[in-house]
Amino acid sequence: MNSGQASSVSLTRRLILSAAVLMSFFLGLTGLALDRAFVNSQLAGQSERLFIRVFNLLSVAELDDITLSLPRFLREDRFNSRESGLIGIVLDADRQSAWESQSSEWFTELEWLRAKPNLDAGGEEFGAYGAYVYQRNGFVWEDASGQDRYFEFWVLEDAEPFNRSIQTFRRQLWGGLGAVSLALLLVMFLVTVWGLKPLRQLTLHLNQIRTGHADQLLGRYPTELTPLTDSLNQLLKAEQNQRERYRKAMADLAHSLKTPLSVMRTLSVAEQTTLNEQVDRMDQIVRYQLQRAVTDARSGPVLGQRCDLHAVLVRLGTALEKAFRSEDKVLDLPENGTTLFVAMDSNDVLEVLGNLIENGFKYGRSVISVSYQQRTDEPNMLLVHIDDDGPGLSDLAREQVLTRGKRFDTIQPGHGIGLAMVNDILASYRVELKIANGPLGGARFSLTLPIAH
Repeated sequence: MNSGQASSVSLTRRLILSAAVLMSFFLGLTGLALDRAFVNSQLAGQSERLFIRVFNLLSVAELDDITLSLPRFLREDRFNSRESGLIGIVLDADRQSAWESQSSEWFTELEWLRAKPNLDAGGEEFGAYGAYVYQRNGFVWEDASGQDRYFEFWVLEDAEPFNRSIQTFRRQLWGGLGAVSLALLLVMFLVTVWGLKPLRQLTLHLNQIRTGHADQLLGRYPTELTPLTDSLNQLLKAEQNQRERYRKAMADLAHSLKTPLSVMRTLSVAEQTTLNEQVDRMDQIVRYQLQRAVTDARSGPVLGQRCDLHAVLVRLGTALEKAFRSEDKVLDLPENGTTLFVAMDSNDVLEVLGNLIENGFKYGRSVISVSYQQRTDEPNMLLVHIDDDGPGLSDLAREQVLTRGKRFDTIQPGHGIGLAMVNDILASYRVELKIANGPLGGARFSLTLPIAH
């Protein structure tokens, strides 16, 4: 396993981990904000309740000369019960106790209250100390002599219920957020699995292509993946075309070498010149087929291409008559009048005419004829006919004979490649090969070639 594979993390895990981190962060902030808001609201509510109790004490307080008096028993029973957790205390300006509720009997923090400084007149303070929350307010009365008297009212309440409510809220808050987080993670997991399903489908289809069960990506993919799948299909198609082109090139090469080899088999030791010509022809064929193999697509004639048609026909006739000398067949060529050039690569012309004439030698009984003439409707085009006196081709055979690998006889040697190769080359020049019955009784192959000027 390489380092890239060792450190790879699945997209599902990556998305879930990212979602968990982001969810923890935002839900954590939300929980803290809700917790702070609840605590503040509870503190405000507690302060308001204690403030109301302070004013309840103030409402029953009376100043007799210089002494402040409150009833020993109050309407709110909790002030009268020792274990109620609600305590009322009044301190004077000297921080001495002016009045204490019945519930303060077990209160042990009186010294702490006395140690705090006096408030301003009308001042108030809310806070917590020990096991209590408290509210204190400072008030000033004018006594009989017109002097101001300061008194400080304290109401303290056991903080246990307050703390318990906050703890209960926090348990419910964080428990609820935890449950929501798990539910959201589960939903996120399901959504991720569903969202990444096309990628798993893509992987499955790629494995099918790798194992040879498919040749392209099939099925419908999301819009975001369509450019990728289209590009992959184009790449696969290009690779298949390249492989097919190499296969065809090797088959074409083998087919093209057959004629020179056949000629060489018929040569005697004394015919060294002809032997050298065929060796040169084989070398030329190899280079030509290799060049075709590395070309993606042919785009037709290239400016400046010229091929002497008659010279090619003479060269082919000489080679084929030697290859088929034992069969007593004659190649009838036009007389060499005016030199005529066609706007095609000479190697292409050799391949096309060589295969067509060789087929005439294979299937013709005694005569193979090549004729050509300028078309009257298109003066720049040359109509070429290759005829033989063989059995000809049926209508079905004419439709299928140009298919690569398709043969209609088992008498003559071959692989059904030659005519398909001819058709491929002519198609690159946008030239159509037509097959019909010829004047000699056999097949007629007709093609229109561009004339070079």
